[in-house]
Amino acid sequence: MNAFSRFGFLTTAITYLLIFAGGLVRVSGAGMGCPDWPKCFGRWFPPTSVDQLPAHIDPVLFNFTLAWIEYVNRLLGMVTGLLIAALAVWAIARYRRVRRIVWPAVVAALLVAFQGWQGSQVVASHLEPGVVTVHLILALVIVSLLIWVTLQAWFHDNRETGRQAGYPRATRKLALLLWIVALVQIGLGTQIREALEIVRRQLPLATPADWYAAVGAINHIHLFLGLALAGLTWFVGHRLLTRSREPHILAVQSMVTMMVLVGFQIALGFGFILLGIPAILQLLHQWVAALYIGLILILFVATGRSRKRRY
Repeated sequence: MNAFSRFGFLTTAITYLLIFAGGLVRVSGAGMGCPDWPKCFGRWFPPTSVDQLPAHIDPVLFNFTLAWIEYVNRLLGMVTGLLIAALAVWAIARYRRVRRIVWPAVVAALLVAFQGWQGSQVVASHLEPGVVTVHLILALVIVSLLIWVTLQAWFHDNRETGRQAGYPRATRKLALLLWIVALVQIGLGTQIREALEIVRRQLPLATPADWYAAVGAINHIHLFLGLALAGLTWFVGHRLLTRSREPHILAVQSMVTMMVLVGFQIALGFGFILLGIPAILQLLHQWVAALYIGLILILFVATGRSRKRRY
C-alpha cells in the first residue's frame, strides 16, 4: 500500500471502531449518558462527580460510567470526521482526475458532517427508534464509501498485466443486491431492538420467545430476510468459489468470510431466544453485520479485478 491507501485503511478501521462504540452505547444504555449536545452536562468534559453538575441539572440523570461511554463515542466521532475530511482533501490533491476515487471521498466527508448533526438529533429525540436507525445506516454507508475509495486507490496505483478474471455471470449485481438487502436487514434489526427494549420493560417476567412474539410481524420479516440473505450469500459464494477463473484473492477471502459470518449471525439470533437477549450478543450481532457490509463492498470491487488483469 502507498501512503494514501494506508491512510484510507486506517480511517476505515477507526470508523469501524466508532460503529462498535456506537453499538456499545446502545446496549449499555449510555445513549442519554450525556443528556445535552455537544456538551455533556453543560461541560466540555464529563463531570466526575455529582458535585460538578450545573445547578439546573437533576443529579438523578448523572451516571459516571454511562456519561464517559457516551463522551468517548462522541470524541471518537470527532476524530473520525477529521480523518475522513483529511482523506477527501488528500484524494482531491492526489487523484483529482480519477472521479471514482475523488467523488466517493467527497461524499463520505459530506455525509460524516451530516452524521455529526444527525447525532445531535439522536440526543434531542431521546433515542427515537427511527432516528437511531438512520444514524446507523448512515454510518454503514460512510464506511462502505471509505472501503471503495481505499480499494480503488490501491488498484489504481498497482496496475498489473495479463488475462482478465472470469467470474460467474451477474456476480457483481448479486453482490450489490446483497449490500442493499443487508442494509434493509440491519435497519429492521435496529427497529426490533428498540421494540424489544419497550416490551421487556412492560413484560419483565415473560420469556424471550414471548418478547419476540409481542414485537409483531416485523420480527418474522427480519427472520425470513435473514435466512434469505444467508441463503443468497452461500449461493453466490458457491458459484464464485467453484466457477471463477483466476479470481482476485480479495474476492475469495471476502466471500469465504461472508459465508462464515452469516452462519455466525444465525447462531447469534437463536442465542437471543435461548439466553434472553444478553447485551454482549446484541453488540456482536450489530458488529458482525457491519463487518458483513464492508466485506460485500470488497467483494464488489474485487470481482471487477484480477491479479493478472490490466485495468
